[in-house]
Amino acid sequence: MAQVILRKVGSSFVTTIPAELVQEMHLQEGQKFEIGKENGRLVLVPTNAEFDAAMEAHRRILEQYRPAFQKLADA
Repeated sequence: MAQVILRKVGSSFVTTIPAELVQEMHLQEGQKFEIGKENGRLVLVPTNAEFDAAMEAHRRILEQYRPAFQKLADA
């Protein structure tokens, strides 16, 4: 496990990802991540633009056809 330093830049905090991990995980400059915590650890998860677009389409369909889906679920 590599050690990194947390630095303050403006009102945010930043750190670096070692180049070896960037290559191994096939990360790219400008890539977006979700960040959270699990069991006292920070968890950084790369997001996928195609997956995000599919989930947004799914959300819109569910909202548009909610009554029909509810009837199917009740049957």
